[in-house]
Amino acid sequence: MILKKPKETRPVEGDPIELQIGRRIRAVRQERDITLDQLAQEVKLTKGQLSKIENGKVSSPVSTLTRIAAALSVEPGSFFQSGNPTQPRAALVRKEERKAIAGRGSKIGHSYESLAFGLPFEKEFEPYLMRIEEKTIDPAKNSFRHPGHEFLFMIKGKLDYRHGGQVYHLVPGDSLFFDATVEHGPHAVYGPPVEFLSIISNP
Repeated sequence: MILKKPKETRPVEGDPIELQIGRRIRAVRQERDITLDQLAQEVKLTKGQLSKIENGKVSSPVSTLTRIAAALSVEPGSFFQSGNPTQPRAALVRKEERKAIAGRGSKIGHSYESLAFGLPFEKEFEPYLMRIEEKTIDPAKNSFRHPGHEFLFMIKGKLDYRHGGQVYHLVPGDSLFFDATVEHGPHAVYGPPVEFLSIISNP
C-alpha cells in the first residue's frame, strides 16, 4: 500500500492547542482513509475517547499522541506544526513560544511542552519539557506505553519513575533511557515543582 502524504492543515492562530492537534489528527486519518473505529481499535482507545481528541475536548499525554502517530505513519510533531515549507531547516523555540500540549490541572497531573515544532522535515525524535507541580500524583493515571525509546533527564526536584516492575529514584542531573513499549510513568514526586526533559524516538 502506498501512503499518501497528508494535506497541509495549518493551525488557526488563537485556537487552543488541543483543537489544533485534533484537527490535524482527523485530517491525516481521513487522508489515509481510516475510519474512527479502525484508528481507535489500533491505538487501544474507545471511539468516544478518540472523538474527543479529534474535537479538541481533551489534552492527550505524549504516549497517546505517539501511538496515534505510529498508527497513521507520521511523526508526533506533525500534529502541532505549521507546515510552512519556506522555513529554514532549523528551529529556534523561545521560552515563551513553547507549545503546551497538556496544561496544568490535566487529569494526568503534569504538563508538558513541545520544544521542537514547525519544521518542514521529519524528525527522528521528539523533545518535550515535562513539569509536575502537584505534591502527589496518581501512578495509575501516569502509566504509559508507546512505540520507540524514551530518554529522561532530570532538571529540577526529585522523582520516582517506574519502568515495568522497577522504580528509579531520579535527582537533578540523573538520566534514564528505556524501552517505551514497557509500561512506565512518574510514580512519586518530592519537592515539586519537578521538571525533566523527555526525548521520545519516532519509530
